[in-house]
Amino acid sequence: MNRCVFLLSITLAACWAEQLPVRVTWGHGSKAAAAMPLQVTADGGMTIGSLAKTGAADGAVDGLRFILESPARTEPKLQKLQVIWADLLAAADADTARRLGDDAAMDPHAPRLYVKTRGDGTGGFAVTIEQLKRERAIWVPSLDLYITAGDPFVPFAEHLKSLAPWKGQRILEQIQAAPEASYEEYTGRWEDMGSPAYVNPQQTGAGHIIGLAWDSSIHKFGIDRGAGVRNDFGNPDRFRFWFEVGDITKGIARSWKKQGLFDGLPLVTTVFEREGIHYEIEQFAYPLEGPPSQRRGDMRMVLMQRLRVTTLDGKARRIPINLSHRRAMPGGLSALFEVEQSGAKTVVHNRSFGQTLLEIDGGNGRAVWSGVQDYDDQKMRRVNLSIPLEIPAQGAGELIVKLPSPMVDAAGAELLAKLDYDQARTATVNFWNSWLDKGAQFQVPEKVVNDLFRASLWHALRLPRRHGTGDDTRIDLPYSNFAYDQTGTPWPVNQAVYIDYMLFGLRGYGDVAAEELKAQYRNNQELNGHVSGYANWLVYTPGMLYATAQNYFLSGDKAALQRVMPESLKALEWCMAQVAAAQHREGPAKGLVSGPLNDLTGEGLWAFNQAYMYAGLDLFGKALEQLGHPQGAAARAAAKQLASAVDHGFRTASANSPLVQLRDHTWIPYVPCEANTFRRILDDWYPTDVDTGAAHMLRLKAVAPTSDLADWLLNDHEDNLFIRGWGIANEPVYNQTATAYLWRDDPKAVIRTFYSYMASAFSHSALEPVEHRSTHGQYFGPPSTDGAWFELYRNMLILERDDDSLLLAGFTPRAWLGEGKTISVKRAPSRFGPVSMTIENKGGRQLKATVELGVGARPSALLVRFRHPAGSRMTAVTVNGREWTDFDAAKEWVRLPAPQEKSHAIVVRY
Repeated sequence: MNRCVFLLSITLAACWAEQLPVRVTWGHGSKAAAAMPLQVTADGGMTIGSLAKTGAADGAVDGLRFILESPARTEPKLQKLQVIWADLLAAADADTARRLGDDAAMDPHAPRLYVKTRGDGTGGFAVTIEQLKRERAIWVPSLDLYITAGDPFVPFAEHLKSLAPWKGQRILEQIQAAPEASYEEYTGRWEDMGSPAYVNPQQTGAGHIIGLAWDSSIHKFGIDRGAGVRNDFGNPDRFRFWFEVGDITKGIARSWKKQGLFDGLPLVTTVFEREGIHYEIEQFAYPLEGPPSQRRGDMRMVLMQRLRVTTLDGKARRIPINLSHRRAMPGGLSALFEVEQSGAKTVVHNRSFGQTLLEIDGGNGRAVWSGVQDYDDQKMRRVNLSIPLEIPAQGAGELIVKLPSPMVDAAGAELLAKLDYDQARTATVNFWNSWLDKGAQFQVPEKVVNDLFRASLWHALRLPRRHGTGDDTRIDLPYSNFAYDQTGTPWPVNQAVYIDYMLFGLRGYGDVAAEELKAQYRNNQELNGHVSGYANWLVYTPGMLYATAQNYFLSGDKAALQRVMPESLKALEWCMAQVAAAQHREGPAKGLVSGPLNDLTGEGLWAFNQAYMYAGLDLFGKALEQLGHPQGAAARAAAKQLASAVDHGFRTASANSPLVQLRDHTWIPYVPCEANTFRRILDDWYPTDVDTGAAHMLRLKAVAPTSDLADWLLNDHEDNLFIRGWGIANEPVYNQTATAYLWRDDPKAVIRTFYSYMASAFSHSALEPVEHRSTHGQYFGPPSTDGAWFELYRNMLILERDDDSLLLAGFTPRAWLGEGKTISVKRAPSRFGPVSMTIENKGGRQLKATVELGVGARPSALLVRFRHPAGSRMTAVTVNGREWTDFDAAKEWVRLPAPQEKSHAIVVRY
């Protein structure tokens, strides 16, 4: 370059450099801030000049003022916003969209000013030059710091006045000010995924699908919103079946009335009305040979279906019932159908191989049928049938359709013919009720909660596929029967933590959990102890330790723990090695473990991984200590070491990250999801920041849930990161904030999250769980979603606290204790043995609780909270007939220190 041109370039650049006066003051809210050792630095070619202290000014104790000189900028704004973030902005209110649209991560190359409040770099924040120019005034109440930029400076009092209209607008503040949340409130917000009127832009397949199966069966059925039937992804038998009245391809929203479960059990009823006719279709799965004597997967299954038809005007009618069936058959497209009719029975055969595809019982005349050259699926043969049905005046016409899977031979056809619908229905109800009876019982005065409690168990039991019996049994544990890989255990953390601990363990099915944990080690553990799975999430290995320990503490089953002890110790060795290796890392992130995060995000020092590594080591270490195992102390020491690294590493990361704004227009430090990435990762998958983000450090206690880091994380998530501010992430299963509210003893926040979770994670019509709520492809059926819900529900009623106390009914909606209502829990596992309790309101200005503690260690204290329906203040208490003074009217609980008696009758007067 010509020297004169080069000098001219330098001169022009200097002319283009921007000078911005800045003032940082502190002590506006607390005179204790006077000794704050504030330091300011800058990056990105930005320099700090004319630095001087202000002393007491503008209502502050002290401050700094300086000139920021920044070079002219040419970098473009972020061009690759990940689509889920884009959809989050599109769904947001105008002010939330503005906050996210102006987030510092949208301009990732903007120079930053760093304001450090601690000499070791673990306190403070960053703010970009663009934020300073745009905002001109930024108030950070949690640090008692105020920044103003530009000429003239904005006086602090004037800025506070501008914030007044936004006061109280934070989501967590609104929750406290508003009436307590309800299920009806949130079903009014979240659309019902089970309604045909609902369409997700990324809908997969038939969309909402209800899986019907027997416990662990290989052959399973899926029921769509129109009562149409299809095989699940892992069923080697391929088929479709539908009544024309409910064919979703023809648009059923106008005729569809409802779809639901019988008493929360896997008997699905779908109702239509059209052209003066009422159609009611009930469907359930049943083993061809009847209920087996042991758990097994190789049963031949039958989908039992009853179509009941009535006229809306009560007049007699004769109508055709049209139905279609597709099947992948031996012989392929050259296979021939044969339809045999004898009286009121119609049977569809594969003529070439003598197999029975379908049996229809009922009808009033000759069936008309035809093989169909189908456009939709060239790999299946299709048969259409039309069967006349007479509907008597003021009565009902009825068809029974039996769909076997797999197709049956002549002997199987005889069994199929003998199946009686009503007997099979009764046996199915009894079978699932017997499973429910084996476990803990939870009953509250809200039907949808009770129904979901019942449904969540069979949601989990329908998932596995058992191959063989006895010790050689191989178990496939997919994420869902209608999503992804169907063999092995693709996502061990979802199965081990969210199902085996959160659902089976917490409900008293420790033997089921233990067998599945053993199967996962067998399916996924490598020679070095590492537990593999899809995308090799780091959390798979510590997650197995966490779930194994939880199951032991809940069941007290030492023999079950010993059966997985060799594999668990290998997993422990691998985890300890990761923590030890992390000590060689240089800089503020020293001690943090590195590894992959989730399906679409690679290596990093992810908060989610630190949380599981800490929790797995600490909890399994406690189990080993209880058994007197020498590795227990070492595991817990490693957990403590990691927790210290987490505190230092993520405080440093927060201090290097730009501030984020909340709904009240104040600002907070941002806590990143990766310790070396000092911003929101808007150009990466939303779950990286949110679903599997930093809030899990609170859920798993790697970060204290009552700390300032926790305050920042919770407020940021609620105000900025959850769709429409409704408290749930895109993948509801992660539900990362609810447990933090439990630890913080915040009943209203817990209850709001509970109901929003129910309304967003499950269809309202049939309580079917979903994986992704928006944008990403929707997959139905993952019982890990049920597990996350049940852990929250259970902890609302029974919660073991860090001080070894046991809190009962700590987070119940006030409506559950209205006059005449009862909350009941029986035989619920806990770390203190089985717990049973009843809390009732029989009127007369008093509430009564009866608590029974089973055999086990005793809590340091028993706390029972009485959330009076009107919020009335307790005035007097008796325990086992004796006057009792150890109660806290503000916290609404009665405290029994070191309870030794088995039963406690507590009466609270108001």
